[in-house]
Amino acid sequence: MEEGGLFLVVAKLDCRYRVPARYDDLLTLRTTITAATEAKLEHEYELRRDNTLLCTGHSTLACVDRSGKLQRMPTELLQMCRETSPCR
Repeated sequence: MEEGGLFLVVAKLDCRYRVPARYDDLLTLRTTITAATEAKLEHEYELRRDNTLLCTGHSTLACVDRSGKLQRMPTELLQMCRETSPCR
């Protein structure tokens, strides 16, 4: 994608901390694609230590060209996202 002049940039990011993590904790990050459209990719995140939910988050990625102008998501990327995730 980048060789073709297209880049994914973070357009929105939010995070809600619930419980602190400590050094040397073994953590699991679960990432889910929740939306894949021609304009954006949306992800949700859950960070856990065992069964304890430590943090949740959400991000929105946009596709831009080298000058930063918004572009349509590549068809191949959208197909891959839709085939591997329960997204809209």
